Amino acid sequence: MSNHYKLNQVRALLDQQILGMNQLAARMANDYRLSPYMAKVNDYYASETVKEIAKYKANSAILEELFLFFRGDDHIYSTEGVVSLDVLTKKTYRFSDQNSRIFQQELNSVKQITLKPAVPVALQGDREKRLLTYLFPVLPNSSNPYATVLFLIDESVLTNTMKDMLGNFQGDVYLLNEKGDVLAAERTLDSLDMIEIRNLLASSKVSTINEIGSSRYSIMSEKSEITGWSYVIVMPTDQFWQRVIQYKMVVRILLLTVLLVGLAIAVFLSFKQFGPIRSLAEHLSLRRNNEESQYAVERKPNELDWIRSTVDDIFDYAKRLEFDLEHQRPLVQEQALFRLLKGSGLELNADGDPLYDRHLRELQGEYYFIIAISLKEGISDSVLDDMKNREAVLQMLHRVHFDGGRGFGLELMEEQVVALVVSVEDVSQQTRAFREQTAELVQQWLSEQFELSPLIGVGTACRELSLLNRSLIEGLAMLEYRLQSHNGRILFFEDISQIQDQTNSYSLGEQVKFNQSLKLGDRTVCLETLEGLLDSIASTEQSILLLRCVCFDMVNTVLKQMRTMQIGFDWPETRLMMEFQTLDDLRKRIKAVVIRICDYVEVQKDHKQADLCERIVGEITLNYRSSQLSLDMLSQKFGLSASYISRFVREQTGTTFTEYVLRLRVEAVKQAIVSSDKPIKEIILETGYQDMSNFIKKFKKMEGITPGEYRKAYSKMDTPSIND
Repeated sequence: MSNHYKLNQVRALLDQQILGMNQLAARMANDYRLSPYMAKVNDYYASETVKEIAKYKANSAILEELFLFFRGDDHIYSTEGVVSLDVLTKKTYRFSDQNSRIFQQELNSVKQITLKPAVPVALQGDREKRLLTYLFPVLPNSSNPYATVLFLIDESVLTNTMKDMLGNFQGDVYLLNEKGDVLAAERTLDSLDMIEIRNLLASSKVSTINEIGSSRYSIMSEKSEITGWSYVIVMPTDQFWQRVIQYKMVVRILLLTVLLVGLAIAVFLSFKQFGPIRSLAEHLSLRRNNEESQYAVERKPNELDWIRSTVDDIFDYAKRLEFDLEHQRPLVQEQALFRLLKGSGLELNADGDPLYDRHLRELQGEYYFIIAISLKEGISDSVLDDMKNREAVLQMLHRVHFDGGRGFGLELMEEQVVALVVSVEDVSQQTRAFREQTAELVQQWLSEQFELSPLIGVGTACRELSLLNRSLIEGLAMLEYRLQSHNGRILFFEDISQIQDQTNSYSLGEQVKFNQSLKLGDRTVCLETLEGLLDSIASTEQSILLLRCVCFDMVNTVLKQMRTMQIGFDWPETRLMMEFQTLDDLRKRIKAVVIRICDYVEVQKDHKQADLCERIVGEITLNYRSSQLSLDMLSQKFGLSASYISRFVREQTGTTFTEYVLRLRVEAVKQAIVSSDKPIKEIILETGYQDMSNFIKKFKKMEGITPGEYRKAYSKMDTPSIND
């Protein structure tokens, strides 16, 4: 059972790696920098293609090499450069003549994702490896793929991962495809016939222990539901009892040792009586003196008072820890809300329950809706140019209460919008009336406190938190009417959704919602709205000519958004979309373009996030020694709100801003106390930390020892630089 559990872990690990390669290839297929046009413009772009491929290869731990091949070409792109197919198969990776011909033929013809069994390949320097080839056509299952992504995988990487779980046991490991063919194997039991093993696996009465010939073997197999592969391990059963005997002896020795030590302690305590309390007090005294380094500590009159004082310190520390946890709760709540607004849903724990459920209990209500408040219109430069004033606006909207509901404001930096998530607790409230009353109240607060009159868009109400992203898109869509609306106006999505476009046979609101979801890259809402628009067109009786005009208008809507987002029109899907013949044909082709646009938007968001992360983290790393470093300072420098930077640092580093700065300072102190003779107090002050006692306690929590103990333990050892 233990080995079955380990084998299942190996299967899950390797399945994850294979899924990662599929996702990697899909991302490469959607990367315009790896298109045939970009790669073949000139030598510079070819070198850029090689660099991009190297970045993708770094994302997988099991790859020997990654290639990109454009069909019909006689060259192939890899992390090492651009070479001809002949050079690749005859010099870099020397396949046998037959395998080389098959390899080149499949690069040009494969139409489905294919994994080929391991074959011997000679490398440069007369080294030899057994490599598996994993072919991913671009696009998979297409009638005419234009490229192939090729992964080379060292057989030993897969087999060693399986073999590591055997520990000291001896046995064979096999990786079989869905047909039962051996993809990779490592054998130590030469007497076993693979045909016998395959027959046992195919039998409906396979047991854990099987007899093959005159010997008994444990045969374990786990089949992946994702890839269809089988992970098989075969071990002789006679070696199991050796481990049991060893454990039995260890347990006996351990029990005897515990008995002897227990008797010795009992005798010692019977003579010393008060000795343990005195010893504990001295131990606490020593630890406390080490924590406070060179600062004198007043000794309590007796041991019991000393222990009582230490317990009080532990209680105070627990209270501070509880306060820190409560302080972090709003950040976790914001992270959960942002996932909902982006349409990502809530992360689930091992039991399948929402991970942030307890953090969103405060938001629970009968129904929910979004009030989108624009920070672009109706706001004078003198008001929001000052980040403190901007922070005050966000702070006011961060958490508000209404009669019958409550709201939580979140800043959407890219859209320059504050999204107010409103939870309505009283089900008797009329939906439209309450939304109007709430929006007018928010508008009144902004006018009275900040003299602001922004444009406000209100999405429709939804019964589930998971649908909040739809209400957000509707609210943002209403802000697109800023050119037709005066400042201070409140726009409701259902008002425009009821306006029927007589020319195109669908509501104007659905069209605006489609454009907005496409702009945000929300694939779920975008495809859902697109289906509704196409269904409306299909259900309307009209002439063929008019129907074709309406369809071209839909195509034009997508093309306009592509132009607005500065996306090129050289995608194969774009050309196919414009060459549709029937409404069903258009439905299939326009979906392909929409999906690629959404993926493109997500990639662009990731690039912007990565750039912003690099600049913010770089600024923190540069100034972490300064006592002036704070969220407010970063807010002024980057033109972002302090709450946004706080949330961003947590998402990117996995820790809060304060914890990240503390980690940098602790590393700096560790380096300084072993490389210089300066007093520890002076070193701590130089890193920007003013509270000496508090820093020492945090240092000990992170490192397990105090700074003074660290200097004694590592003063003769080289400590790597923090920049390393």
